[in-house]
Amino acid sequence: MRWRDRSYPERAPRPRAAKLSREALQRLHARAAKFVEESVILRELLKDVQLVRGRLYFWRGPKDLMARITPLGARSLLLESPRRNSWTEHKRSQLTTVLKVLEGDTQGTFHGLGSLVAKQRRGKPSAQVILHRDFQIPIRIIAEPGYWYSMHRKPAIAEVNDTKDRVLVRFVTHGISGSFHGTCLYTLRDGEWSCYTIKPSASETVSSAEKWLDKRGWQGWG
Repeated sequence: MRWRDRSYPERAPRPRAAKLSREALQRLHARAAKFVEESVILRELLKDVQLVRGRLYFWRGPKDLMARITPLGARSLLLESPRRNSWTEHKRSQLTTVLKVLEGDTQGTFHGLGSLVAKQRRGKPSAQVILHRDFQIPIRIIAEPGYWYSMHRKPAIAEVNDTKDRVLVRFVTHGISGSFHGTCLYTLRDGEWSCYTIKPSASETVSSAEKWLDKRGWQGWG
């Protein structure tokens, strides 16, 4: 059997960082760091904003990179998210614009909590808004099911107990093969909120989730 010659389109080269002056890069770094400090979401999720080889890197932790911004020119910057050993492009614009895209993400590309800074419209607020506004759950705790956010699953509050210190939340997405979901229980214990992922067979109610956690010494699933 002979294989026919196949021609594949060449992969477009990654954009290179513009050669800006050291002072210009330092100004970009300072503006980005200030934006993060003033952001309700990003200041809770990011540990550091680094300027390395002409690019800005936004770190959740020492080995957990959220995003990077590459200057393409004096006023044009590129926002990307890490994807395996490569990068996915999301926005090209001025610094303030790409930073607002990073902050306002609602799809889970970066964090999925953008509804917390979005203009509130008529209708039911998002689950994140309710968790933060009504239950005073810290943003870093709301963000803990990061894997489900990254899989573009949308949170919905399934049940709240009578004392309002237990909140059962389902993360759901719909695809061609059907729907996929996960469940977590937000709990207020000893004055602090925590988030626990719950095994599917124990996730029907707040009561069943709490009984399952009790048996496991309050260790989440997975």
